[in-house]
Amino acid sequence: MEVNIEFLPDEIIVRILHFLCDEDLLSVASVSNRFSNIVCVRQVIRDLDLRRTYRYSTEDFKTFFLPRARCRNIQRINLDHVYWIRLPSFVVKLKNVETLRMIGTPLTFLQLKWILTSCPKLQDLSISWPDDMESDKQEQWIGGFNEVKGVLSRLQTLWILIYADPVPLLELLNHCTGLKKLIITNHHACMFLNIPRSFSGKKYKMSFPHLQELIIDLADGCFPLYLLGCLFQSILEGCQISADWKTYWANMLIYVNSESLEVWEMLRETGSLHHLQELLVNGQAPRTINLTTIVCSCPNLRSLNIVRGLNITLDVKKVCEALPHLQRLSICCQPEQGPPKIIEGIATLRYLTHLTVPVCALIEIQHNKETSMKKSDALISIGFKRKRVGVSSANSLARAELAAFSLVFENCPLIIMLEIGFNTRVSCSPARVHWECLENIKKLKRLTHLTLDGIPITDGIFLIEITKGCSELEFLRLRHLGPYGKCCYLEHLPQALTFCKKLVNLRIEQNYLAPGTAIFKALLECEKLERLFMHSERDMEGLDISAIDDFIEKQKSLVFVFIVGSHTPIYKCAKLARKYKKSFRPALIVRVRNALCDVFTDQNTETRTTPACHYNEMITFRSWTVESFM
Repeated sequence: MEVNIEFLPDEIIVRILHFLCDEDLLSVASVSNRFSNIVCVRQVIRDLDLRRTYRYSTEDFKTFFLPRARCRNIQRINLDHVYWIRLPSFVVKLKNVETLRMIGTPLTFLQLKWILTSCPKLQDLSISWPDDMESDKQEQWIGGFNEVKGVLSRLQTLWILIYADPVPLLELLNHCTGLKKLIITNHHACMFLNIPRSFSGKKYKMSFPHLQELIIDLADGCFPLYLLGCLFQSILEGCQISADWKTYWANMLIYVNSESLEVWEMLRETGSLHHLQELLVNGQAPRTINLTTIVCSCPNLRSLNIVRGLNITLDVKKVCEALPHLQRLSICCQPEQGPPKIIEGIATLRYLTHLTVPVCALIEIQHNKETSMKKSDALISIGFKRKRVGVSSANSLARAELAAFSLVFENCPLIIMLEIGFNTRVSCSPARVHWECLENIKKLKRLTHLTLDGIPITDGIFLIEITKGCSELEFLRLRHLGPYGKCCYLEHLPQALTFCKKLVNLRIEQNYLAPGTAIFKALLECEKLERLFMHSERDMEGLDISAIDDFIEKQKSLVFVFIVGSHTPIYKCAKLARKYKKSFRPALIVRVRNALCDVFTDQNTETRTTPACHYNEMITFRSWTVESFM
């Protein structure tokens, strides 16, 4: 029996629309006047997430936000990184919106004021900082937020993405007295913009009596240290009376010097360690500091992250015993009792979902299997301390079983994000690394994010097993695996990619990937692939441009492609990039180059026009720890 949807009552259609993705509502609203009116219903339109509207243009948005009834019923909307649409003219129509997220959208000071004036009920705001608010233009914006201080005082959550001068932030924060959560991050802060030589001018007295969560992540920018220190100190003075911390996270290079001790004393005085749920420590200390006692004094801690921890030690086993409900753990520091003690503690964390460990964690062995392994060592070829590149060993399975890291795969089944690498300060001999156990990653059936960095592998068969077993894998990053002079997993990578049916993001940084024809053909099997970053710093030949072109043309889900091949002719790279510069796919960005070194310079116009979401998540390489909690 066939049923025409036109004959269904509105109540039934409303229920059907709940099963659609929010971006599909733009198409439904344009079917007919009746469907357009149904999409205006509050139950349908109240909470919108339009971040993935890649195939829609500005005209489509203009049509969708035309009815006043629809705009009036929208209470929460997420427009983060919708960089191909000019959003301010649509956002000001949302008179009743309470949650507005539009990070990654260029704004001016006047546009920001326009939004704040037009949306008086805002409680949760996420924005990119206006480009024209710089210290040398104070006469344009100083005191400019007085007209909307009522709206700012009612904000409970504020997330700001900075591109340049951080000083004018204080003009806005001065009015945000009701904040419970404050996040400040950066997108490739550029030195070419005017930066003040001193932290002078109007003095602001911050007040954040209700602040519970503070995240400041400015470590990857080019901000002068004196500006970061003064900005951080001003914010800290405003929240000293808050005694109900849940998250304290300052990811700034300046933070980890002598000021860090003052911060800990402030936290202890307010008694906030008992309430602390998330903690990140980044950088180096002037002298060796053991964080074990501090961490163990946070009984409600659920997230512990130590990034680039020089002169910072931690008794991992003791911490894991004290915090059995830890869910997120990142260890990039020197373990107090050496690498062999890392896994013994981690394997007891049954609720662990996010894990980052250095390569030296793969050294540890299971002592009960060590004796049997020594007897089988005679099977290994005489004359080699480790397996030769590209040669399979009959002893690989035994080495995989011997590795203690296999206990993590067996005892922590809830892991969805795994990172191995990142910490180059904790070195270890490649011959001692039991990388063969990586094949057991296939046991993590919920795994969605995987990073393998700097692991001394000798073949890539394990990648095939991982992609076969981890069917939910969405984000895969491979960087500098194996020897420097050869890509020892080149023939296995295309086979592994054919099993990645849900892969959305792929980042590969490896020498000698050219011509890469097999890789680009295999990527056509990844039907959901949206972003690709591929960097081959050294090559014997150029990349196959025709294979790249065919891949981009056929893979309609793509929104970002950044490929670097050192031997690929410049004119071929430029020609392919020009082809997709004015594509009919509005969100698609294609960059093809033969060198990556100038991408991070301030004079590069491509860098300044690359959306923050792609630049921070695909081009730069840092731990997911920094992104996953914001």
